[in-house]
Amino acid sequence: MSLPIHISLPRSKSIVIRCLIVHYLKTGTLLPVFENDPNDIQIVYNALKTIDLQKKNRVGEECIIDIQDCGAAYRFLMPLLATTPGTWLLRGTPRLLQRPILPLVIFLNEHGADIEKTDLGWRIEGEELQINDFDVDTAETSQYVSALLMIKGEKEKGEKEKARKHEGDEIISPSNFEGVSGAAGRGSLYRNPYIKMTETIVHGRGKARLAPTLSDWSAAIFWLANALLYPNAHYFLKNLHFDNLQGDANVAKYFKKWGIHFTENEYGIEIKHVRHIKIAKQQIDVAQTPDVAMVLAVLSVCYPFELTMSGLKNLNLKESNRLDIMVNELSKFTAIDQHSEDAITIHKRTNELPKTFHFDSYNDHRFVMAWSLFRNFGKVDIQHPECVEKSYPDFLTIITAIN
Repeated sequence: MSLPIHISLPRSKSIVIRCLIVHYLKTGTLLPVFENDPNDIQIVYNALKTIDLQKKNRVGEECIIDIQDCGAAYRFLMPLLATTPGTWLLRGTPRLLQRPILPLVIFLNEHGADIEKTDLGWRIEGEELQINDFDVDTAETSQYVSALLMIKGEKEKGEKEKARKHEGDEIISPSNFEGVSGAAGRGSLYRNPYIKMTETIVHGRGKARLAPTLSDWSAAIFWLANALLYPNAHYFLKNLHFDNLQGDANVAKYFKKWGIHFTENEYGIEIKHVRHIKIAKQQIDVAQTPDVAMVLAVLSVCYPFELTMSGLKNLNLKESNRLDIMVNELSKFTAIDQHSEDAITIHKRTNELPKTFHFDSYNDHRFVMAWSLFRNFGKVDIQHPECVEKSYPDFLTIITAIN
């Protein structure tokens, strides 16, 4: 029996960033971060460190919080700064400042915040605010609700400290987020895995204590796809679990049907390509798991099989114009029908793939991983692949060693 290749995965940046912020709001202290953590985690950690120093020392009239290209920091720190006394300048890359934020700004200003756009970023006059509802437009991103959950949740905990009940070390604290319940009644927010993740971390329920140690399913999806393209592939994905916190884990169900066998133990998940099958036409909605779209699209071209993906309408609001790029690049290999801004069909490839591939990363970490699947068919050259460090700093080292 062959032994699996052990694959190190990054910590889930979605989970760790939420844990960093919630822990800081709750205790006034910072959880540790590690040298090989994704860049986005480092950015949030450094921002919280700067905020803490400014609160304690009151250095200067305005404190600059530079979050570079981190979208989570952009949305999550906006309400934190708006409710923290002081004058703040939240700034980032030009691309970041073009990404969705206005509905959250409007919501906060309507609730007493003082936030204005400048040429350099957002100037925020922080002050104590009371936020009692979450009636914010989430059409572009659920992160607005998660940002408010973290702020409101910790403020409510502070107000109810004396009323808390303890059982051992675990705090028993019922949910009291009327705004989220109302929003769920109006739409599908209750199904959003990222809001569920935030609620779990805010309340400290279930496996929330293990959350900062869990590996990232968004990164793991690459290895599932790579295993599907390589006969008899056998990997052990360290510290990855079906943890009920990460929505991207739901994509594993497709790989199970396509011939990947999963075995989970306390140290991670072993995956093995046990059979090669002819994959029928697939229809997959990625509205709740948009980060897997690029890998699934490239996988369908490489395997090949016909794939209709929906839930794509917000892809062009990410680190790059992901939908446009995906269609343009993959059209070089097969026919693609774009039905709307929300859905495409990638037809099953019938021609041979070339032996060499040249791609731009578009400064988008997800494309570096997606393009790397073509390594199973020839030499791949990706311009500026270092941007993958945003979510998976060790990726290039690992993929080069394995190849």
